[in-house]
Amino acid sequence: MIPFLTYPLALMALAAVPALAAIYLLRNRFRRRQVSSLVLWQFQVQSKAGGAKINRLQLPLLFFLELLALVLLVVAATGPQWKLPQSARPLIVVLDDSYSMRAVSDNLSAQARAHDFLERLFRHQPPPSTRLILAGGDPRSLGTTAKSWREVNELLSQWQCRAPAAAIDTAITLAAEVDKQQANILVLTDHRPGDEKISNQRLEWHAFGLPLDNFAMVNASRTAFGERDRCLLEVANLSSNAHATKLTVQYGSNTVQSTSILLGAHESQRLVFNIPAEAPLLRATLDADPLAEDNEVQLLPPIRKRVRVQVALANENLAALVSRTLDATGLRAAISENPELVFHETGTAAGSNAWSMAWSTLAATNAYTGPFIVDTSHPLAAGIALEGVVWAAAAATNAPGDVPVIFAGNTPLLSVHEDPLGRRQLTLNLNPEISTLQNTPDWPILFWNILAWRISEMPGLQESNARLGTEVDLKTTGEAVTVTQPDGGKRFFPKTGGELALETPLPGIYSVVANATTNQFSVNVLAADKSDLAACATGQWGKWGEDTEHRLVEASVVWVFGLLALALLTTHLWLVATAKGRS
Repeated sequence: MIPFLTYPLALMALAAVPALAAIYLLRNRFRRRQVSSLVLWQFQVQSKAGGAKINRLQLPLLFFLELLALVLLVVAATGPQWKLPQSARPLIVVLDDSYSMRAVSDNLSAQARAHDFLERLFRHQPPPSTRLILAGGDPRSLGTTAKSWREVNELLSQWQCRAPAAAIDTAITLAAEVDKQQANILVLTDHRPGDEKISNQRLEWHAFGLPLDNFAMVNASRTAFGERDRCLLEVANLSSNAHATKLTVQYGSNTVQSTSILLGAHESQRLVFNIPAEAPLLRATLDADPLAEDNEVQLLPPIRKRVRVQVALANENLAALVSRTLDATGLRAAISENPELVFHETGTAAGSNAWSMAWSTLAATNAYTGPFIVDTSHPLAAGIALEGVVWAAAAATNAPGDVPVIFAGNTPLLSVHEDPLGRRQLTLNLNPEISTLQNTPDWPILFWNILAWRISEMPGLQESNARLGTEVDLKTTGEAVTVTQPDGGKRFFPKTGGELALETPLPGIYSVVANATTNQFSVNVLAADKSDLAACATGQWGKWGEDTEHRLVEASVVWVFGLLALALLTTHLWLVATAKGRS
C-alpha cells in the first residue's frame, strides 16, 4: 500500500545521493616511487580519498549504510502516512456547560454524576482518542486529543457549568465536522433530547438531571429615578406545586425587605421599591434550594452621567427656551466649564473638545407641515413622531458630509456631521417663533436624545448591572484596560480602540481599571429557562453502532523511518570505530 506523503517537496533532498556516490567514485591516482625506507612515513597506510579521476569501482560497506540512511531520512522528512486498520472509533464528548448542571440532589449535581459516568467509561474501555467540546452559549473545543483518563480529567477542569445557555445541537454539528462523521459522539447533559428517536448511529445521549422544585430570581434591575434609585425584583416558582420562600433585600447593614413569598405552580411575583441613590451594593437573596446560582442578585448603583452644556445663543428668548428644556431632561450637569456640548448659532465656533449644535434661524420662514421623513434608526430620532407639527425652516440643501436625520421634502431639518477629531456637529434648521415643535412632546424628546447620545459616547462603562453571558460596553480613549473577574482572574488589554466589549463568563462583581480610574459592574444569573428544573431527566437515548469491520485510518509512520535511519547510523559509527568498514 503506497503511503501518503505529507511534504512531498522534501524529496528534493535526494539530490544528495549523487553527491555521496561521487565522493566514493572520484579518487586520487598515485604514482609509484621507490624509497630507501618507510620509517619517516607515519601515515603510510592512509590515502587521500577524493580526486578528479574515476578509479575502479570499489565501494565499501560504509557507502551502502550511508546511502540507505540518507534515503530513510529523506523519506521521513516527507511525513509519510499509512492507512492502518483501526477497530475502535475516536470519541468526541459534548459537555452541557449551562448552570442548571449544578443543581444538587442527594449531595450530587448532574455535573458530578456525568463526571463519574465518564470516568467509569474510561476505566472500562478507554477509546483510542478523545476530544471534549463545551456546549455553552458558543460551543468550543477543549485542548487537543486526549488518550487517557488522566489527560481527559485535566481538560475537565475547564468544565465549570456557568453558561446561561447550552447550544448542544450546535456542539453536535461542530463535533461531526471535526472528525468528518467518523467519531462516536457522547452527549452529557441534564435533559432529554428534543427528538427522542435518535437515528444517528454515531450519537449517544446521556442525561443525569432530576426534576426538582426551584425558586429563582428571573429579573432584576436598578435604575435612576430622580434623586433615588428604583429597584425591580422578579421571583418565580419554577415547579408544579405551590411553595413558599423568604426574600431578603439588604444594602450595607440596612435591611430593605425581609418577607415570605408564597407562589403557586409556575407563578411569579414582581416587587418594585425605591432606595436612596447613595445606597451601595444592593443584595437580594432567597432561601436555599437545589440550585444556588439563581438565589442571589447583586445590584450596583446605576451610572449617572451628566453632560456639561454651554448655551451660547445670542437670542435671549431662544437661550432661555433651550436652558429650560435641558434642565427638564435631568441629564444636564450643574456646571458648564469645559463643556462637552455647546449650543450656538451658525458661524459661532464650538469648544475645542465639545460636540456642538449649530442653530440656524436665518431666513427660516418656510413652514412645513409634513409629511416629514425621519431616520428612526438614528439615536437623535428615537421616539419622535412629528404628528401635526408645524416646522418653520429655511429652504436649504444638504451640506457635503452631513447625514440628514429629519427631512421635509428635500430640505434637511436636522443633520449630523462628524469632523476629523470624531466630534459630532449637529445642525438644527428651525425657527421656533413660527413653529409649534416646542409645544409638543417631540421637543423634550429631541433634547433628551441629544444628551443621551452624548453620554453614550463618553469614556467609561455604559451600565453597572448586566445578565450573565451578555457583553458590557466600555468606551475608551485608547488607554490600557485591566479587568478583574469575580474569581480573581485578570484580563489585560494593552491597547484598545474606541469601544471594548467585555465578556461576562461568571456571575459576581467585576472591576475595570482604565486611565487610573476604577469602575465596577455586577453580573447576575437571570435566565428562567435554565432555572426551570422541571424538565430535567435521567436516561439514555441512542446507541453507538457496533462496528465489526476494520476501518482504515491515516497514521503517521515518520517514527519508523527515523528509527531505521538511527539504527543504520549507529552501525556505521561502530564500523568506523572498529575499522571494519574498509574494503
